[in-house]
Amino acid sequence: MKRFTLAIVFASLLLAGCKDESIDFGGGGNGETEIGYLSLSALEVDVANYAEEITSGTGAGGAQSSRAAGATSDAPGDYKVKIRSVKSGEESVYTYADLKLAGNQKLPLAPGAYVVSAESPDHADYMAGTSCADWERPVYFGSVTKNVIKRTETQVNDLVCTLANIKTTVTLTQDLQELFMSDAEAEAAGKEKLTVTLSVGDNRLVFDRAAADAGKAGYFKAVEASNTVKVVLSGQYNKAAADEAPEYVAVNWTKEITGCKAGQWRKVSIGVLNADEGNVQFQVTVENWVYDQKVEVDVTQLYAFGEETIPDDDVSDADSPVVTLDGYDIANGYDINGSMYDDALGKWNENLKAVFTPAEGASLYSVEMVFGSDNAAFLEALDAAGIRDRTVTLWPENEELAAYAVVRAAETGVVTVAVKDAGMSALYGFEGTHTVKFVAADDRGRTSYTVLAIRVRAGGAVAEGPSVVWTDKAGTKHYDFGTRYNHNAVEIVIDVTTQSAFTGFTVDIVSESVLPPSELTGVGLTDHLDLINPGQYKAQLEGFGFPTGAAVTGSKRVSFDITGFMDLLSLLNREGNCDFRLTVTDASGTVTKTIQLYVVK
Repeated sequence: MKRFTLAIVFASLLLAGCKDESIDFGGGGNGETEIGYLSLSALEVDVANYAEEITSGTGAGGAQSSRAAGATSDAPGDYKVKIRSVKSGEESVYTYADLKLAGNQKLPLAPGAYVVSAESPDHADYMAGTSCADWERPVYFGSVTKNVIKRTETQVNDLVCTLANIKTTVTLTQDLQELFMSDAEAEAAGKEKLTVTLSVGDNRLVFDRAAADAGKAGYFKAVEASNTVKVVLSGQYNKAAADEAPEYVAVNWTKEITGCKAGQWRKVSIGVLNADEGNVQFQVTVENWVYDQKVEVDVTQLYAFGEETIPDDDVSDADSPVVTLDGYDIANGYDINGSMYDDALGKWNENLKAVFTPAEGASLYSVEMVFGSDNAAFLEALDAAGIRDRTVTLWPENEELAAYAVVRAAETGVVTVAVKDAGMSALYGFEGTHTVKFVAADDRGRTSYTVLAIRVRAGGAVAEGPSVVWTDKAGTKHYDFGTRYNHNAVEIVIDVTTQSAFTGFTVDIVSESVLPPSELTGVGLTDHLDLINPGQYKAQLEGFGFPTGAAVTGSKRVSFDITGFMDLLSLLNREGNCDFRLTVTDASGTVTKTIQLYVVK
């Protein structure tokens, strides 16, 4: 694409005039009658300082929308104004100050469509650059399309430049800050301070107390038309009652804000509700887009709180039926993957089982399942099956479910529902995260609402390779391999299972800033480690908690705790990404999972 400066454009016209007093477009006609003009005498380039603010809350007022009136300002003279031919792609580049000169306000152009755009001076470099997350770096852009008609002046009037990236700010309410260890105490104890990390993809900004209190703004490049901003609240939470000695536990609370677009200001406010009632609700309010979701957190379980499904506004009654999973914490969801299926036997080795327990003296009256999913095909299948409102009756026993589940009622009143192989295969046919909201009522009119997230890692045919799961030491919290965590805020217990035997198990350490190969050599390791054939690294690997040799090949299940390895990372006093890529192979195939850490000083 050619670019012409103002001087070159006028020089070209001058030379053409010296050669021939008219511009000939062919046909022997008068050139002056075959061109049009773009009139810029009334052009005003403004920068929009307003943002549409849709404040979503839980009060009676509901959502309210407002926009600051007349909040624009005249663009500085160094703003770039571009005029591009839609047909040829040729583009002329000016400064706004150039176009304010009297001699530059009527441009002769060939008839056709032209895009007239204005942008902040660094907009082009920003959009072409690799930096996608910056502090206090707004860029602005605006454009209009005009049709130039021969022998006619086409006016360009107001041109408004709006924010071209995503602005974010974080507010931490005072009551929330008081529930976390102070920065001074955290620093003295070597603990993680209270922070909120916002990220779009791999690009992140960390807001500490000072940044939040000062209203510091972070800007993300809108790499897609619609983006997801991930919110991670980290710190040392005091789970003790107000009249008890503080008892701090590490918290990594994660939520996502979807639908974020260029031109929006996402005002993220995090506070708490009901702290005085012993049951904390972390409340996130995001202005400028309707988003407000409450997460009820039992303070006794806060340390195990991860990325469980956000409950909706349904509030369970006291002493209503309790819904649990057999062998799992329902708050952590349930994973279905290919290693759970035995090809030789043609059946599932593990089947999901839900347990419904009414309060003492009561009996289960009804249970309904309300389905949701991030996979449109799954929802379409429900609709095609004639399931109205995507709601299915589970109890009293529904004969239509007999092919997919076994329902049993014990004399104690407890009801169990085990998903049959046909049901497991039906779920496995749709990749994604499916939600089941159990609405359980007892014979005394008390109702509970419990949401289960079912994560299917691959759709269609049964997936290949072993199963790899990352939990904390207690096994109550599951970590997501797709999420990057602070190294001192997680425990790393890896559980790997196979239906045959392990034939390969390697660990690659990927870190240029924290654990480069030169640093690993100093502690007797390398960046590529083979657990089955460890060679000279056997002793060092076992010292850090990794199994080796026959401990891997001689078992169908390997579990190891490498939380102690985090101490080494802390001692290095370096900051940056540090990944551990696990590649595990058995007779059915290979699976790769990556532990993604961010090492903090």
